[in-house]
Amino acid sequence: MHSIRLTCLAALALALAGCAGSVSEPTAVIPLPAEQQASLHVSDITADAVSGVEMSDSDFGLICQKVRAYIQQESPSVLADPAGGPAEKMNIHFTRFDRGNALARGLLIGLGQIHIEATVTLTDTAGKAVGQYYVSKDFALGGIAGATTTVEDVEEGFAKSVAEIVKAKA
Repeated sequence: MHSIRLTCLAALALALAGCAGSVSEPTAVIPLPAEQQASLHVSDITADAVSGVEMSDSDFGLICQKVRAYIQQESPSVLADPAGGPAEKMNIHFTRFDRGNALARGLLIGLGQIHIEATVTLTDTAGKAVGQYYVSKDFALGGIAGATTTVEDVEEGFAKSVAEIVKAKA
């Protein structure tokens, strides 16, 4: 009986931790026009952060790599080389990156939260913004789920959310 409870508790913790990797709907600041989205080609993905946000070059590179992988998985034509067509650039400008604290999350819901927030801008070859979105992903659960969830788990959800911007809408 005791092992069944532990198994159920572990399964619940894993299910709740899974929400760290779920997609958060990006908020359009400058919506990408539908006709432009249909022929969108992203040639480069870069990242930077506002002053005071502590992120390393490897953090930027890893998140850009994850975004590229999710775009490739969901919308491979967006990364395909167009035959001489225009290509947009994507820049992820982080405004908040808080790794949180696993011990605090384990103790109580709401403590030690993980927060990732950024403005994602798509620019054309002339450098003009053709689309801009606000993307936010956080995690605040407590207990076992909170203690076992890492910032890397939330980065996965963040990358999926950024990839959602360029995903072909049905």
